[in-house]
Order: sequence, then structure tokens, then C-alpha cells
Amino acid sequence: MPDLFPEPIVKWIEQQSLKLTASAPLSGGCIAQIRQLTLEDKQGSCLELVLKQMPGGAAEQLAAEVCGLQALRLLEPHALRVPQVVMQEGNCLLLEYLPPAPPTNDFDTQLGIGLALQHRCQSDSGQFGFAIDTFCGGTRQPNPWLTEGAVFYARQRYQVLAKQNLQLNRITAGLFDQILRLCDKLPELVPCQPAVLLHGDLWSGNVICGPQGEPALIDPAAYYGWAEAELAMTQMFGGFSHRFYLVYEAHSNILPGWRDRADLYNLYHYLNHLLLFGGAYHRDVERIVKYYSG
Repeated sequence: MPDLFPEPIVKWIEQQSLKLTASAPLSGGCIAQIRQLTLEDKQGSCLELVLKQMPGGAAEQLAAEVCGLQALRLLEPHALRVPQVVMQEGNCLLLEYLPPAPPTNDFDTQLGIGLALQHRCQSDSGQFGFAIDTFCGGTRQPNPWLTEGAVFYARQRYQVLAKQNLQLNRITAGLFDQILRLCDKLPELVPCQPAVLLHGDLWSGNVICGPQGEPALIDPAAYYGWAEAELAMTQMFGGFSHRFYLVYEAHSNILPGWRDRADLYNLYHYLNHLLLFGGAYHRDVERIVKYYSG
């Protein structure tokens, strides 16, 4: 076993009577350190897992990821692939490794159908929120249950991040007041829509190609919210294919005008990127707030 290997992982490997035969870094982690582990049992069979390690004190963040992954693992046919959780303790998470294969010809069709299926899932109460707070990047997403979507997004998405950006002097008091006015207008800006199960951080980097060339989801920031907000984020950072949107729209009840509201939903993610990375995103925040606050 390598020196300085995490103690919870060492114990788990020993308890399973496995032997670590290889460990290699994987790309894709902005905050976490990610490694592919190759393990061997006493019969010589191999098991490949992903080890995700966060900085000290991040146990709550990994526990939220586990909860999100488990929520997204639907059992219905055509559901999107989600890696199985093997164990999580402290700042260590072990996941099923999905060896990548070339995408199938119907990758985008599978993705569109699978996401539409996911967006049919509602919470038991039909409310907005989640069982626990989740994290988008390193940013906490408060998820107390609320009945009204506009209230949920105003209080627990836009206003939370606006306050944090104001405290760091990344937005002015004037821009903060404009965001509050925008929040007051949300009920008239956003059509009525149910709270559905969202990945919550669905940009192209969090959709990978699985071992059969199928789409798979990783790194969720899950909660029950507006489907339009999820679709809006898919258009950030390069977006998804035209085929994906055609298929999704054909298999869902999404309103045809959702693209006209995409910037409004993505304001949350621009505020989050401004909070995490600084001034490069200020222009987008200011542009969107000015347009919608009136």
C-alpha cells in the first residue's frame, strides 16, 4: 500500500480482502484529487474503482455528492447511467469506475431521453429543495423545502449568492439591489412548472461516455427545481448537440420558449462563477440583471 494513502481506504481494502495493484491519477478534478484504483481479490479477479479525495473538512460536500448520485440512479429503462457509490468516509469517496468507450451513434438520443425521464421525477411532497444541502463547485446550495419555485430560487439561489458576492465586494450595493428587484419579479418572469429532479451542475464536463458508449452523469449538485433551469445550464460552456435538444423536447413537456429565459436561469451560475473565480463573470451578471430587473 502506498505511503500516505487515506486510512479509511486502506481499512476498506483490507476488510474486503483486496490488494491494490495500481493507482493512477485521473483528470477532471478542480477541487478534488481523483485516482483510478486497480484492486485484485484472492482469486485474481480485478476491480477498478475511482477514489475521490477532497481537502480536509470536506466530508459534508462528499456526503452531499453521495446523496445526489443515489437520487439520480433511476431503475427505469432508458435512465442515464450513474456510477455506483462504494463507500464514503470523511473526505474520501470510492465510486464505480466507468471505463470510457467511444460514444454510440445514438449517444445524444440516449442523453435526451434519459434527461427527460429524470425530469419526470418529483419529490414526495412536490416541493422545491432536497433532503440535504448540496454543493455546486465548492458553493453550498441551501435546500430547505419550499412550495413556490419563485420563492425557492429567489431566497435560496440568487439572494444567497448575491449576498456572498456583495460581502466580497464583487458586486456593488446598487447591483445587489437590482438583483433583489429581479427576485421580486420572478413569478411574472418564469412560467409555472413543477419541481423535478435536477443534476444541478449539468454542463458538458459532467456528462461522460460509459463503457458501452452510453451517456453517464457525474459530479451532481442535485435538488428538485425547474427543468428549464437545468436545460439553460446545458447551453453554458459549449452546450450540447442540436440532436440532444430535439430529442429532449420530443420526450418532455418543456415549454417551447425556455431558451428565451435561459440567461435568467443561468444568472445563478454566473453569480457562482463570480464568487468562485472573480471578475471575469461580472459583465455577464450585470448584463442579465440589467435586462430582467427593469
